[in-house]
Amino acid sequence: MFRVGIQYEKNTTSYPNSVDFFSPSVLYPEYLWTNEIARDENKAYKLVRDCFITLGLDKENIGRESWNPLGEYIQKDNTVLLKPNWVENKNKNKKVHDDLACLVTNPSIARAVIDYVLIALKGSGRIIIADAPMQGCDLDTLFKITGYDRLFEFYEKKKVKLEIYDLRKYSVERKYKGVFLPPKLTNNGLESLLINLKDMSMHAEKNNINPRYKVEDYEQHVTESYHGKGNHIYEVNQLPLEADVIINLPKPKTHRLAGLTGGCKNFVGITFEKASLPHRIDGDFEKEQGDAYKKHSIWNNMMRYFNEKRTHYSRKGEIKMSKINDVLMKISYVMRVILSGDKYRVGSWYGNDTIWRTVVDLNNIILHADKNGVMHDDIQRKIITIGDMIIGGEKEGPVGPSPKELGIILFSDNNLLFDRVVCDIMGFDSNKFKMFNDKKTAAVFSLKKRILEETIVKSNFLKINDKKICDMIIPNEWHFKPHSCWKGYIEK
Repeated sequence: MFRVGIQYEKNTTSYPNSVDFFSPSVLYPEYLWTNEIARDENKAYKLVRDCFITLGLDKENIGRESWNPLGEYIQKDNTVLLKPNWVENKNKNKKVHDDLACLVTNPSIARAVIDYVLIALKGSGRIIIADAPMQGCDLDTLFKITGYDRLFEFYEKKKVKLEIYDLRKYSVERKYKGVFLPPKLTNNGLESLLINLKDMSMHAEKNNINPRYKVEDYEQHVTESYHGKGNHIYEVNQLPLEADVIINLPKPKTHRLAGLTGGCKNFVGITFEKASLPHRIDGDFEKEQGDAYKKHSIWNNMMRYFNEKRTHYSRKGEIKMSKINDVLMKISYVMRVILSGDKYRVGSWYGNDTIWRTVVDLNNIILHADKNGVMHDDIQRKIITIGDMIIGGEKEGPVGPSPKELGIILFSDNNLLFDRVVCDIMGFDSNKFKMFNDKKTAAVFSLKKRILEETIVKSNFLKINDKKICDMIIPNEWHFKPHSCWKGYIEK
């Protein structure tokens, strides 16, 4: 049976500072660095530790020096990859512009988890921390703002080899809003794998309509070279597939394309070439079998044309032409809203039927592809998900969220179960998400609908503890405000 754990502390709604390298403020019996204790209380470390205790991990040794809570997942000599959410170094919500607490996984969570990984590895193996953030993200700036640079400094001081990777093929510098300079290779020394899911893809059922797949800020013809004529190819970074164990560390938030982002969507960050990830199908829902827009309008075509030209000129370094097309695209959008009343664009609405399929495909790959990218029926690596919900992100997520203070660490060893519980915590109706109600999706995660609803939750919060997921009583104060393009559709 799969595990789900919710650890809740009402008064834990902030993160420790980096002065003491996110060390615990209590000398726990199993703790490795007895001379490294924080002067100020570290509630985040305690929440992670208490969650392991609530779940009964290595129950016989709790409170002893030999306690090894991740030991049943991690063996000696394993390669363990931690996958945080490093999506962006700026929050587009101007009210919290330089506060990334509700945007990226906090390093205090990674610190606690890495310490327990080290206990499990017993001086052997590899520890990797890696992500593929958005193309415009400046990772060095993100590390400095959040304190990841201090986290890395701590383990370097302790002579623990922590491998840190940017999984992107390339990054870009933002020139103006919506306009980028030509991409630069990240030169990370990593290789990619092309994995063609063909009929296994969740997109395969739409092959008969020959959809025009699109990813914002990437040229459409590149995406169509990966998805079309029965092929559904993803170009992923090889490094995550080398792992024996992946510890997924998402920052659950609301999401303009998907409604919510949690454990499953965090695996978008295994991608090498993001143009291979369909985000929407161009066209309107009314007449064109697309999901970029809701209503049919001639202005849709104008927006599409100028949007593609803007991206094309950005890639060529012709910034002036890119800016002109960006302005024309925005004028077309305003005209469309005035004349049709449809405010939705680029698939950012509750009718998006594409992104969830891409997310399931990526989870299928990370679960079932071997180190060479060959798909198997059997699961190829262990995956556990530890969600940083001390502060979540609500409203205009994923890149412009507002802080939602919760004080929760959420654990599961099944990513779909994790997201199903996130959905309930946020106060959203799981029936409004196809991902939770699709048999093919459930099979990817080795689940059936009954298990998805009836798995027992362990928690220190009595109204949830020992309850089936479908019977959880979630406090109203936990509920998130949805993205404006999903408001009125997904709330319970």
